[in-house]
Amino acid sequence: MRLKLPGILLALMLSLNAAAFDVRAVYVDHRTQVQTLPALEQLAKKAAEGGMNALVMEWEATFPFEDNATLCNRFAFSKSEVRDFINFCQRLGVDVIPLQNCFGHAEYILRHERYAGLREDAKDLSQVCPLRKEAAEKVFRSIFSEIAAAHPSRYIHIGCDETFLLGHCKKCAEYVERHGKSRLFVEYVSLMCDIVRDLGKTPVIWADILLRYPDAADLLPSDLVVVDWNYGWRPDRFGSIDPLLEKGITMWGASALRSSPDNIYLTQWDKHFRNLREYIPFCREKGFSGIIQTSWSTSGTYGYVMDYKSVTDIIPVREVYPSQAFDILWQAFFEAVERTEPLRDDFITDYLAAHFGLAPRDAASLAGYYLQPQHSVSGKDFSRQAIDAELDGALSLRELVRSVSPRKNKSDHAHLCLMADIRIHYLRFKEVERAWETGEIGKEELTTKLKPLIQESDRLRKRFVRLNKKALKDPSIPLGDNSYMGKMRKMVNY
Repeated sequence: MRLKLPGILLALMLSLNAAAFDVRAVYVDHRTQVQTLPALEQLAKKAAEGGMNALVMEWEATFPFEDNATLCNRFAFSKSEVRDFINFCQRLGVDVIPLQNCFGHAEYILRHERYAGLREDAKDLSQVCPLRKEAAEKVFRSIFSEIAAAHPSRYIHIGCDETFLLGHCKKCAEYVERHGKSRLFVEYVSLMCDIVRDLGKTPVIWADILLRYPDAADLLPSDLVVVDWNYGWRPDRFGSIDPLLEKGITMWGASALRSSPDNIYLTQWDKHFRNLREYIPFCREKGFSGIIQTSWSTSGTYGYVMDYKSVTDIIPVREVYPSQAFDILWQAFFEAVERTEPLRDDFITDYLAAHFGLAPRDAASLAGYYLQPQHSVSGKDFSRQAIDAELDGALSLRELVRSVSPRKNKSDHAHLCLMADIRIHYLRFKEVERAWETGEIGKEELTTKLKPLIQESDRLRKRFVRLNKKALKDPSIPLGDNSYMGKMRKMVNY
């Protein structure tokens, strides 16, 4: 483990290193898991101590909007809380960069009748129609103005990723037929960038759609920052970044601490470590001037609860275990950013020995927990063989976790134990569900098999709430009625 220095001092040392990224950021996603202010401050402090100088904040419905107050949900912070948090970060040398979606991932906006006229599709609330420019300009000038007024940062990240409905509505389809998807995308993004620039800020967008449809990239403003996100795949998954670099576009990179297919009962630790080991050096090699460690509490895909054409609720399709359990990946990111060489192969063992106070032998044993892949058992993998294989692996991993006795940071170890128990519980439920779905068991046997699992789910939920109550505003949600545990209860009453 490297020596931890005060955040401002370490940031200064890194700034003297010619290989350092100008912007080094951590990410907070408040779409479904809303952290408490003490937890946010703890993350900001950890980031500063790790040499980070920025925090990208996706407030979404937790921002204290006034002119757009209908956007606020029950977890919304007050203006003074947001101000105090940003001031706290500034004292640490951490710039809070707001992210405000304005194109894709706009469900929390488009669910409201006030903004329904912007929808690309009446039944899919994910995207703003890029041809409704006059209405969109009015709405997002108002929203961006409120965001800009609260954040001294020179940047506003406006999202613009995963616009899966691009060219979907009749008018957009006709426009694409004449001008292409790139022109449709770029003209709308340029309008949003103009609003940001009018507010004295520099616009930032995600890179995926621009890489897929780069033809009109020359029409984008010259000061735009484009963020290439890569969570463990080949660098050209969305398209080559070289043409953007050749145009002189400022590029940042983004790796992931939590991303698909991570779930409340599944974490692909090995993929995230490999992502850091391979992608950070790639960003450095390409001359990116910034790097972000994203951390997604959900996929950003939702199911809608509708009352005819009115939206009563949006339900995240996937939630991930809270980020408080992932200190090892935060520290791995900090080290990967600091070093000019790839992340060390012995990082995990060294971290576990130092963080938990373990003997080298025990640290090496526990390291196996982070190196074994975990796979989904849904959809095409919903078979007896797949479930049995994953359950055998999960039982083995739990033994690894339980085999060590940490001398410090015991709450972090408790998170690992709970994550292992939740995965085993989930897989045992999937065994029962498979037998029920295939007709191997009837209603009476289904009830008999599910009752002990339901009783166990209550105990797991209590442990989860106890471990996360200081970190999340409502720690009961991830294992609530919309999770597999809720499905289990409904099956008994089938």
